[in-house]
Amino acid sequence: MSAIKVIAVRLPFDLQERLLAFPFMHAIKEKYKDAEIHFISPKKNIEILNLLPFSAYYHEIENNEISTIFDVHRFCANAKIFNVDLFISLTNSFVDASFGLFLRAKQRLGFADNWKSLLLNQNVKRPIGHHICEEFFELYRTHVKADVDLKLKVMSRTLSPVVPDWDSHPYIAINLSHLDQGIIDEEWVKLVQEFENQRIIFFCSEDPERIALLIQSFIAKLPKTNAYSFFMKKDWIELAKMLAYAKGVITYEGALASVAAYVGAKVIILYDRRDPQKEGPLYFLSDIVILSATDPTIGIRTPEALMKSKSLFNMQVVHEKAVQFFRLI
Repeated sequence: MSAIKVIAVRLPFDLQERLLAFPFMHAIKEKYKDAEIHFISPKKNIEILNLLPFSAYYHEIENNEISTIFDVHRFCANAKIFNVDLFISLTNSFVDASFGLFLRAKQRLGFADNWKSLLLNQNVKRPIGHHICEEFFELYRTHVKADVDLKLKVMSRTLSPVVPDWDSHPYIAINLSHLDQGIIDEEWVKLVQEFENQRIIFFCSEDPERIALLIQSFIAKLPKTNAYSFFMKKDWIELAKMLAYAKGVITYEGALASVAAYVGAKVIILYDRRDPQKEGPLYFLSDIVILSATDPTIGIRTPEALMKSKSLFNMQVVHEKAVQFFRLI
């Protein structure tokens, strides 16, 4: 295999998939330590790439900018990505696979079936029913002809704290997303009522502006035995800095859970909709507890909850898990 000096990677649009591609990118960087890496990424939430502990070039794509191979040709003609040795597509798209062709990459790696196999000279059919991380690692195995280190544990670059007195006044961070019909879920009130003498920082990974309008009335419902504040994120990097120095994070499933795990936080993740066996944080260094509403000891399925297609949690049990996991007194 010839020396790999320049790598271009087409990243997924979905933020959660991008985050779950990080272990794969760590493995690629470890394999090609001196290679120059170019990420072709959706512009939305592109700052998340700054969490990676190695340097790379970022090439933004606006929503709906790339829909045909002619769009790809135009993009590649203007992008300053030269002498590509290895192109990797992490999506299922035929159009995305064409990036390697128009970048004139010597090796073109990706998921392929039918016509996509004509654009990629190293390809594998995307596995079905596997964890997303494992799907990406199937590409690694195809390219390297060897397995990935099964003990791989990755973590973000070192981050600086953004919360004052984090060391003398440690805090628990609670993600109030996802909103229930535009209001803060009352389940969080039940959870917080179980805590005493804790510093709790609320935040919202989705729609923080709406939460900011509701937070004062929400805090008014809570016991006065704890100290409360609201963290308004400017971007994902600032939010990641807050999470990295929390003594514990509680959140529902989603991209935020992966960010918290990647920055090394101790995370309790409540799964009520998605499958952690496919989308949960994997190969990340942090300690994680996964609680599923399908577990009869934790989840409560009431007629009301089923009508809303939502599973409620026994927040007393969640509190007990948090006390044990975060070692709260």
